[in-house]
Amino acid sequence: MPLLNLRDVAEGTPLRTGMLLRSAQPHRLTAADTDRLADLLGGSLEGLRLVADLRSEAERAGDDWTLLTDHGVRVTRLGTSGSPADLSALPPGIDLGDLYVLMLDHRTAWFASVVAEIADGLPALVHCAAGKDRTGLVVALVLDLVGVEHEVIVRDYAATATHLPQIITMLGLTASSPAEAVPSAEAVPTGAVPLGAVPAEAVLMTTAPSTAEAVPAMVGAISGLLDAPEAAIRTFLAALDARGGAERLLTAHGLTVGHVQRLRAALVG
Repeated sequence: MPLLNLRDVAEGTPLRTGMLLRSAQPHRLTAADTDRLADLLGGSLEGLRLVADLRSEAERAGDDWTLLTDHGVRVTRLGTSGSPADLSALPPGIDLGDLYVLMLDHRTAWFASVVAEIADGLPALVHCAAGKDRTGLVVALVLDLVGVEHEVIVRDYAATATHLPQIITMLGLTASSPAEAVPSAEAVPTGAVPLGAVPAEAVLMTTAPSTAEAVPAMVGAISGLLDAPEAAIRTFLAALDARGGAERLLTAHGLTVGHVQRLRAALVG
């Protein structure tokens, strides 16, 4: 299965290309995948300095970026840790946008640290499991920091929707539609981490549940969890604005003005 949900976040923007890429997790990475990466980087993997892996330890499957580390690319593990979350603690009827706001408020320092790593490591690739939630919010914060309009951020986030059927299969889920996904042991590709669950970001980014049985409860508890609805990222961006924007929020939690300047110099020029 190819490296899914891979793209340059500069697509459709005035930003400099080949500086910040995003994707889902690697699974049986092949030379064809690294060729696609090289194309996005201007023809050579030598231009990639950092892979920011946002997955928890439980989600990772060994040295799955070996084909890149062999080229000298640094892979930094930036996943959060914690105990499995208690779904009963979530507000009833919560939707994905509401969850994103909870993530923003509960993991602000983590977001700041990830953005700082990216600022110091460009050109970079950022990914989680699906490349949707953790990755989508980190990318949204970076784009807000460098002055990208919200409608462009929404478009980048929503582009994941076309990849979700393949991503669901890769993560060991089956569904007639993303919103109806349920775990299936038979669907887990050989060698894949059988997440059988929404990744760690799904419940305030604590450690992902270790069993597939957690999926129905999560999907039932959080509306839109296995989709990439524009409304969710719009809710997140509105909350970000209400908190003064990405720069004000993240610099209050460890991101420096120097990091912001480096991001703008690299992505905007």
